[in-house]
Amino acid sequence: MTSGLRKTHKIIWLLLIIVIPILLVLSVNSIKESLLIDGDVTVSETSGQRTVLDDESFLIGIKELETSNTLQLILKKPLKSASSLVYGVTPSNTDGKYLGTLDKKGVYTFKIDKSIKSIRVYDEIKKNNIVNIEL
Repeated sequence: MTSGLRKTHKIIWLLLIIVIPILLVLSVNSIKESLLIDGDVTVSETSGQRTVLDDESFLIGIKELETSNTLQLILKKPLKSASSLVYGVTPSNTDGKYLGTLDKKGVYTFKIDKSIKSIRVYDEIKKNNIVNIEL
């Protein structure tokens, strides 16, 4: 390597040492969603809500109203399945009524009928139940 190439090589590496950390900071700051870690989901008790299930993955509560119920599902940590669907099961319909999808941890709220007696979280890809909860 000639002296000119050595000098250019040294300058490029010094610039990279300065530019790469700046680009990393700017890329993290440009993320629109807040970054969640396992301890970020706070669980608070809502008045008038009955807790149905509280384990390491889920906190499921139901608030019973006159005309319909409100299901609050708090996903405390990410599920291992890539496709998790929530169904409300009635005694007459064993397959269940589709309520929504669980994709990342957080709080999910669903309006459900009074006729729904259990909740089923189903993995659509593996075709198995993740959890069945009687309300």
